[in-house]
Amino acid sequence: MSARFYKCDDDVRIVHIGKVLIRTKDTSYRPSIEVWCYPPQQKKGFRATAFANVPALYRGKIINQRELSESFVNNGRYTFRNNDFLRKSTLSEFPNLSSAESVRKPESEQNAFVLDRSNAPKLIIPQLELARVLFYSSSYLSRASLMSSRLLTDFKVEVNAKADYANIEVLQISNYPISAFNDSATRAMLSWLLIDKNAKQSFESIFKYFNTELNLDVVPGFKRWLFHFDPPQMAGWSFSYNGRLDPSGEYFLVEKITDIEISAPMPSRVYFHNHQFTHTDEGQKPTGGGKGPELYERPEDHVVDDDKEASDANQAFLLGENSCAIRFKNRFSTSKATKPKRSHRPSNSQETPKVANDTVSTNEAGSNGEIPSADMAGGMQDNNDYSEEYASRFTAFNMMVQALEEKYACTIIDSYTHELDQVGRSKCHLIDSGAKRTIRCVVVERNGHVNYLLEVDVTGLSKWISTKCVREIDTSNWQEQFSRIKKGVVTQSLGWPTQEMDNMFGFKKHIGISHPKSIEGHPTGIPTESILDWAGRVSGKL
Repeated sequence: MSARFYKCDDDVRIVHIGKVLIRTKDTSYRPSIEVWCYPPQQKKGFRATAFANVPALYRGKIINQRELSESFVNNGRYTFRNNDFLRKSTLSEFPNLSSAESVRKPESEQNAFVLDRSNAPKLIIPQLELARVLFYSSSYLSRASLMSSRLLTDFKVEVNAKADYANIEVLQISNYPISAFNDSATRAMLSWLLIDKNAKQSFESIFKYFNTELNLDVVPGFKRWLFHFDPPQMAGWSFSYNGRLDPSGEYFLVEKITDIEISAPMPSRVYFHNHQFTHTDEGQKPTGGGKGPELYERPEDHVVDDDKEASDANQAFLLGENSCAIRFKNRFSTSKATKPKRSHRPSNSQETPKVANDTVSTNEAGSNGEIPSADMAGGMQDNNDYSEEYASRFTAFNMMVQALEEKYACTIIDSYTHELDQVGRSKCHLIDSGAKRTIRCVVVERNGHVNYLLEVDVTGLSKWISTKCVREIDTSNWQEQFSRIKKGVVTQSLGWPTQEMDNMFGFKKHIGISHPKSIEGHPTGIPTESILDWAGRVSGKL
């Protein structure tokens, strides 16, 4: 689902994000943040939006996207070393800010971290952008960061270091959207924030500065605060980013962080507990009778209205607007600890579901709310490697890859398996059991050329999807390209997004290679001789 902003035209680009605003006479406490756009939207009254929408806000973002696409001039990737230091500064260090005086002055005041690098451009990172990808995976966390003890009152954390696991109880008073716990990336980032001291201290520094500095800048009707925080220790971390170089080539302004790899000491298993986490008890017959819940069909777009209060009568809709991919260097698993529950089949059946209200609010939900509640959660992509967990789904494919090494002088550079995420209303990212479908990538070098072999998990399907070979491409932007492919596979109902791949790589730079015929009841699904033939056909395309 996409989020559209009330009071804003279509295809509007964010050029700057300004100060946090608190209304001096607003008893409901609805912090907002200034947004500068092109074309300007002041006449329509879109000067600021709820701070709860920060997960969806970054420089270069296209608001209410219809025809325009994000366009960034440059990109890069960096791995933090032990002696790296994020120096606190402002965007004024970047010599090529906006030419418009009305934008350049507030733009130059925005707090930034500067990474001074030898023999490479200085990286200038807006502090809000780094916080967005680290902490603001949901509207809930955006609001919580400006409150002193929200996380302490909403979650109870117990770490068993000896047994190498942790339990996190989601307390009943918590307003964290329950449906967000179905998302592996959400669970991972929340686990890290609640357990890792490095993350927690950094997150808590936001409120520390906000609370002590809020009264220093007061104008009629508002208190204003320039966002800043203390960064976590990031040695061993790596991240990819989009942005632009200044004409001298000495400074790089990071406008959007596209993916990040975090190195953190975490227990190997994290379990989330809540009375609402249940699964159907297959050992008991369902109960019947009574009236069931009304069925609703979500609209294609939700319109976010910052002027209205959110109602607590509905579970928050997840808008999925955070566009960053995350993974952890030291893998750990997260899951919901569900309890069995007897299913219920109501006597009434509603053939046609109602269309849910398309206007929502990301503000704090309450009993007096006017419109349904929504949260920006659910949009982070999980780039953790699940090769071990899902190895059985790729038995034949992995045998074929092994044959490439043994018989065709191929070198396997890297391999990983990712879960597919939901796109829009499609359910193609799920298999019949409700578990996520996956996609596997193997990076193969042959004769000095780097190739990417892609295989889609076909569990529960009656047909195979061809193996895709992406040949001889510039690998510097692969992570972002792979993210687009994953989305495209779901959008195309488990087919390759051919047109988009043409645009990314060029015609004939990606090739589909058909599978051998499967045999029902065979241990691997495909006979060994057919796997060897498959490997031969793949090698011919490398």
